[in-house]
Amino acid sequence: MSLGENVKRLRRDKGWTQGELADKCKLGLNLISKIERHSPDIKSSTIYKLMDAFNCTADMLLLDTEKSNMNTILKTQFERTADLPEENQKVLIDLMDKYCKAMAFDNLLKENGKSSLLWMKGKTGDVLPELNRTAG
Repeated sequence: MSLGENVKRLRRDKGWTQGELADKCKLGLNLISKIERHSPDIKSSTIYKLMDAFNCTADMLLLDTEKSNMNTILKTQFERTADLPEENQKVLIDLMDKYCKAMAFDNLLKENGKSSLLWMKGKTGDVLPELNRTAG
């Protein structure tokens, strides 16, 4: 993804129009439109204004997923989740916890010469114990 694609994605994540983003950044609407259409000549001061408006890091704006390693991409995706409601964040944490446990169990079985796909049911509660109490 280019800077323009990242700006458009972040703007849409916030539910903003280009005009609303321009107002929040104190930039012209034409400039926002040019950035989203891949304008090559962006000043660093414009990057800082975008970072302030989106409340994000430079990585979130500048990351090119085609040229980045997976850890960097994951980091920026986790940063995007900070704006989600807390309940949604808890669901993602629970999902990641279960997936990591399932992969560890599957690897253990493979090491012992067995193969299995583990589908975990219910709440593990290791990362967020309160999920077990609310699951009933």
